[in-house]
Amino acid sequence: MKKDVCYTRFYLSIGGTVVKYNIGLILYFIFAMSTGFVINQLSVIHSDFSQIETFVWLSSFLILTFFFKSTREIITPLIDFKVLKKPSSYFYIIMTLILSYTLQTVCLHYEILLDENLVNSYKYSLLIGEDIVGVIDSTLFTPIWEEIFFRGVLLFLFLKFLKPSMAIMLSSAIFSLFHPMYWIITFLSGILLGVTTYKTRSLIPSIITHSIWNLYTSKLFLYF
Repeated sequence: MKKDVCYTRFYLSIGGTVVKYNIGLILYFIFAMSTGFVINQLSVIHSDFSQIETFVWLSSFLILTFFFKSTREIITPLIDFKVLKKPSSYFYIIMTLILSYTLQTVCLHYEILLDENLVNSYKYSLLIGEDIVGVIDSTLFTPIWEEIFFRGVLLFLFLKFLKPSMAIMLSSAIFSLFHPMYWIITFLSGILLGVTTYKTRSLIPSIITHSIWNLYTSKLFLYF
């Protein structure tokens, strides 16, 4: 009888932790979406605010992510710089960049799977590079929050319920929805970045890869 009581208490304790964990995640997503909406509206109302919009969002996002225990416990172990000592990390970085570049080149050349306006802008050399603020936003701020959210929070949340392949595919599909003009490229790169994070158990290689890719798409594409 005593064992049954102890077992019940243990079971309820575990159940309480699960409920609390789920509530924490729900609150995290609610606060994150609300904060993102407010920041976006501020940039619409005050054009000058758009210059610091990404930085303000990144700061708010990091505060929220590390404030909630449920997300903090997911992300903290993934901030591991030691993996940069392993050659395999650089293999994943290089392969992601090569495959993403190849897919983009094919899509632009054959004018397929990309937004028509984007293809025409490329075709008639109408694309211009980002200014210094845009380059900083896209190569420094954006990769940090996108990798923490998509390859950190979402991917490792899905891994609790799905097989690795399905978790990576699902997080990549959601990632591509945030970039509809070139969804196929972000879907593929999302898969590759997801594999990188899953295999290395670190967000650092994927952040570096994302940063390099964004540097190319925001400025370096003008030269090659």
